[in-house]
Amino acid sequence: MMNRPYHLHILMCIILVAMVLQSCTKEDIKHLPDPELEKIIEADITDQAILSVSHENPDGPTGAEGYAKLVDGDTTSKYLIKDFSSAHVDFQFDTAKLVASYEFTTGNDFDGRDPLNWKLLGSNDGEQWTELDSRVGMQFRQRRNSYRFYFQNEQTYTHYRWAISEVYGADMFQASEFRLIQMPPSAQMHQPVSRVDSTENNGLKLIFVNHSATDQLAYQERLTQTFFTTYPELLEEYNPDALKRVYFIVDPTYDGVAYSFGDVIVFGYDYMEENPLDGDVVVHETMHKIQADYKGNVPGWLKEGMADFARERFGVDDPDAWSLPDFSPDHNYDGSYGITARYLLWIESHKKEGFVKELNQALLNGIGFEDFWQQTLGQTIQEVWSEYAQNPEL
Repeated sequence: MMNRPYHLHILMCIILVAMVLQSCTKEDIKHLPDPELEKIIEADITDQAILSVSHENPDGPTGAEGYAKLVDGDTTSKYLIKDFSSAHVDFQFDTAKLVASYEFTTGNDFDGRDPLNWKLLGSNDGEQWTELDSRVGMQFRQRRNSYRFYFQNEQTYTHYRWAISEVYGADMFQASEFRLIQMPPSAQMHQPVSRVDSTENNGLKLIFVNHSATDQLAYQERLTQTFFTTYPELLEEYNPDALKRVYFIVDPTYDGVAYSFGDVIVFGYDYMEENPLDGDVVVHETMHKIQADYKGNVPGWLKEGMADFARERFGVDDPDAWSLPDFSPDHNYDGSYGITARYLLWIESHKKEGFVKELNQALLNGIGFEDFWQQTLGQTIQEVWSEYAQNPEL
């Protein structure tokens, strides 16, 4: 076999390369891995940065809860900001770094001080900032626990900023640790971003956050409509000064039905997927927003009972889908939820109409619930229960 002339071999190679490049789109060529960036070794680079903060603890950076505690590698210490409104933590490096992940560790106590909304930003001059990652409606149910977040980034920066815009439900912010991790492009991961919808109507604002992998939630519209239908009625009836902006968060990591805390109501993803028609769970949980202004020691069983009473009175779902439990001799007034709610409904039917509204106002004014029972009905709460137990029909 004769060998091809050398110049013909070169020509064929050039044609082959041209064909390959022609088959690539501009986006393919643009996102070809940068050989220099691929040399980066994945590592925690936090200690290489100069740290500064927008708000300091009163005891200073080296104090017991100063900002130095945020990067000391000790998850038993923490950085705490008092009188929080918003804040940012800045990291400045001598040379540009490729950060594509970070880790946050919760503080030791009150979870209302955890960050709820934040952004991670990058800059090469400390003046012009580029958003690299954004998180909305985050909640953390474990203390001193570390959470890792990922995003994709192929731009190096000398400055990085963690900008916290809102906390979970308090007037302070806390964090035990915050770490920055550099990563080459081939090691970076895409972490699905939560879907966030915001709706405003008649002075109310609902921020709906979906943390699940399901793009369209079959029950989102139902929960939203129930909020805008029933919450105005609860406000008018019980507490016009209660919150006007509320977060609904669907969370696949929560294994319960729902809970209320601060500005937030968290719905268990698994529960809602199995019970997509249970919109009135909104009534129960938003009643807890009404109760947020109660003064003094109000027991949880009474709050839950009043919330189920509100669900019975103001709910808009098919009544066959949920109902108060029948009376049982082994029940007691402090049985909470439906047991207490049924007792309150009986009082309204047999003793005093509007009792729960007056009870709610008394709790807002700091009057003890036992004193209220005695003053309003002339009997102790136990005496009224005994009467109810003898004739529990509604």
